[in-house]
Amino acid sequence: MTIPSAQARDQAETRNLYALTLVVFLSAVAFGSVAPLLPLFIQTLGVTAPDEAAFWAGIAHFASSLGAFFSGPFWGNLADRYGRRSMLLRAGFGGVVVLALTGLSPSVAFLIVMRVLHGTFTGVNTAASALAASQARPGRVGLALGSVQMAFFLGNMVGPLFGGLLADRFGYHAPFFVMSGVLLIDFLLAAFFVREKFTPAASGKLSLNPLSDMHTVLQTAGLLPLLGLLFASRFGGYSLAPIMAIFMQQMTPERAATMAGVALGLMALASALGALVVGRHIASSRHLTVFLVASLVASALFFPQFWVQSAILSIALVGLFGLCQGAMLTCSSSLVSSTVSKGRQGAVFGVVQSATALSHGTAGLAAGTLSVTLGVRSVFVADGALFLAIAAGAWWLFRRNKQKVAFPERA
Repeated sequence: MTIPSAQARDQAETRNLYALTLVVFLSAVAFGSVAPLLPLFIQTLGVTAPDEAAFWAGIAHFASSLGAFFSGPFWGNLADRYGRRSMLLRAGFGGVVVLALTGLSPSVAFLIVMRVLHGTFTGVNTAASALAASQARPGRVGLALGSVQMAFFLGNMVGPLFGGLLADRFGYHAPFFVMSGVLLIDFLLAAFFVREKFTPAASGKLSLNPLSDMHTVLQTAGLLPLLGLLFASRFGGYSLAPIMAIFMQQMTPERAATMAGVALGLMALASALGALVVGRHIASSRHLTVFLVASLVASALFFPQFWVQSAILSIALVGLFGLCQGAMLTCSSSLVSSTVSKGRQGAVFGVVQSATALSHGTAGLAAGTLSVTLGVRSVFVADGALFLAIAAGAWWLFRRNKQKVAFPERA
């Protein structure tokens, strides 16, 4: 019996989404394994004071974000011209090379340079999001993006735990080499199993000016305030990675790396669950409302961390925040995607990469600076206040858009 063409398309789309989510999962495992270890890795490069190591870890995160900020719009334009799958492959192979070289770092200065290259040539999650949004049919963009975010967070659940165990047993250089190998496998999976039905964007001169590209995309109606919410919500989550290992040293000094990995891993697992629930079961018309509620709950979860003396209680609060984070990122990504046509998904997610990079870099820098000047615990108070401000911004946007459907999905 011949399978109807519509059913065949559905099955092909589902298989492709499964392959894409696996690619995102493995890349998140690889990158998530090494990111929380940076302050401890830096301590092996001559910076022995924990607070100073946290500060330089913030600088390292900022360096990576600087490369991603300027390269994002350029890669986005290339994606609309030559295909989002090609950008996925570029990002995967870039990670293979950069992580291997980072593991060879002889000094903090070399590490900073590698982090700049990391930001410039990687970005698997962003490339996958653009690919998923451009291939999904109207009405299924939320599901596609929710699946990608779920895979990203699940990878970040496994990654920190695996990285912490590797580091505690084999040293802080080993995870970089192991995860470079994981990314090589991931690159091959993407090359052989991820497909794209690609229609190039309208021809024209390819811009090499990332700021000009960004300005053009930001002129899209309704995009800028949504990017602001996405930026701020990611800022709060990203501020935890540079300081979590140092924070755990105050409570469990003998198992700081492992406990930090558990905390960030649980946050990622909860984020995956939040992303999956929103992507599969919450209509796009409710995304802004869900974002507002999640930001309020996130704020309430951060303030108690200032007084927490139990690592287990701290991990539980971080895990609950993960549910809010997954919901917020899926909602904001879906709303951002809905502001442009499918032919411009690469460009808009290129700007999303820049916004994400800016939040990642400034969050790491701010967290490191706060930990040096006011102590590690001050970061949690600042994040609590931030999510209150995010909730106020979401409420303003909700009131400005009279209908509960913030932005309709565009074909």
